[in-house]
Amino acid sequence: MAEDLVDKVINFFSGDSEKMSDKEVILKQRLKELGENKYVKFYRLKTDEADPSLAQFFYSLYKMILPVRTFMKDTAKITRLRQLVLEAYLDASIVDLIKRLRPSEIEERSKNTPPKELTAEIRADIEALTEKFDSGRINGVNRCHNLVMVVFQFVMFDYPALLKYFDQNFTEGPFGGDAKFSQVKASVIAKSVGEFLAVSQNINPDSDWKTLIKLLRLCAGEELVSDNQFAQLLLGLRDIVNSKVLELIVQCGSMNPIWTCKPRIPDEHIAEAWLESKIDKAQECIDKINTGEKNKQISALLKEIFYGGDLQRLDYYTVARNDSLRKKELAEFAYAEGLNYLSVFLSEYVEKDIHELCDILLIRGQWTNNSFSKEMSEAFHQMLAMPSVISQLDETLSDEGSNGSRLKAALLRVDRDRTQARYIESIINDVDDSALELLNTAVGHLTVIDKHLKNLGDDVQKKHPELIINWRELNSVSKVPLLQQMAENHGRLSSFIQLLQLCMQ
Repeated sequence: MAEDLVDKVINFFSGDSEKMSDKEVILKQRLKELGENKYVKFYRLKTDEADPSLAQFFYSLYKMILPVRTFMKDTAKITRLRQLVLEAYLDASIVDLIKRLRPSEIEERSKNTPPKELTAEIRADIEALTEKFDSGRINGVNRCHNLVMVVFQFVMFDYPALLKYFDQNFTEGPFGGDAKFSQVKASVIAKSVGEFLAVSQNINPDSDWKTLIKLLRLCAGEELVSDNQFAQLLLGLRDIVNSKVLELIVQCGSMNPIWTCKPRIPDEHIAEAWLESKIDKAQECIDKINTGEKNKQISALLKEIFYGGDLQRLDYYTVARNDSLRKKELAEFAYAEGLNYLSVFLSEYVEKDIHELCDILLIRGQWTNNSFSKEMSEAFHQMLAMPSVISQLDETLSDEGSNGSRLKAALLRVDRDRTQARYIESIINDVDDSALELLNTAVGHLTVIDKHLKNLGDDVQKKHPELIINWRELNSVSKVPLLQQMAENHGRLSSFIQLLQLCMQ
């Protein structure tokens, strides 16, 4: 298309055009267009200078928008204006939902509402908010906010710097008297005029300026610019921009006849961000409630399973190490608590009480179905092999271990090189994956053992047992009645499986 334009321009001119370069030909055409423009007064063709009347145009804009410019320099007021834009699209039902989802309100509700019921209510409120604050409202908020940003760009353009080219003594308002402008070379102001075009292209008279001016008035507590003044500004500005005179001045002043304006079009999505923040805060409350309930359940199960005592077995893959990682805002060991409890359970119960019980049931018991005894035996022996695997995983995090040495080196560098955080996260994720696999494996094997203990507990009470036929003999070699022993271990296993499942959430 550029080549076609050049050809047309070259053909348009007479013979001496053939001696000119393509650029010179098009520049000549631009100057011709300037001479025929309705706002030709802005440009002195003979001297390639911008006329003082162009400065007067920018000066009149500047005087009109100065109150808005001063207002928008205040970050707090802009923040308040953004909030007013949002509030303009909220009805009473949405406001009520927002209040209900405030952390302080949720905290108050938690005093009289059971946790499970409260989380269900919060989720219902989130769903209702998402439904009510729909795409129509979202688009309306974003449209209005981006209109604010269009005005922000427009009023924050550096008018004083541009006007200083025409009057070296010009200072930013308030104004003490009339400015005295002189002509200036177009090449000097070309860049500034181009920047003005970039921020004024979106000042469209058809936009909802009345709503914006109303919000400005509400936020400022006074009238910054009247509706009539702004309407006149819009029409005058649009007429000048549409005439292309400013674009031609930039092209001729910069000696770049194919220069085109690249408008700065704000496209911020504050509505989605606002909605997401409300939902995230509500979800944090749900997570806090769930975590509190989870910790209560874990605490109760620990008392039921272990009866107190020292519950710390692992040396390196520990909850305690998470404190130092958290302070550096790094990934934490996700399954340290669960893996530690598993280590304790294996040494305190599986290798002792359950081992003793399984020796009686699996070695001395006469099973009617060998596949059942084989399944239980396999699960039990897999559990006996787990302590060494857990210990090996823990040891990898020692200073001399494959993971620990790398982790230690990265932690020494992470404060001055945050890219190390990703490396640390990858190490921790790998260890977590291994720990989670061990926990899932343990749950699987313990569930098998627990299932058989329950079934055997039912079987021993039958008049005609179906699973083991020598219960009387087995009871004679047991220190504690087998029914009691199986019931106690079944209960402990069931509780411990629940504990591991909670720790894996």
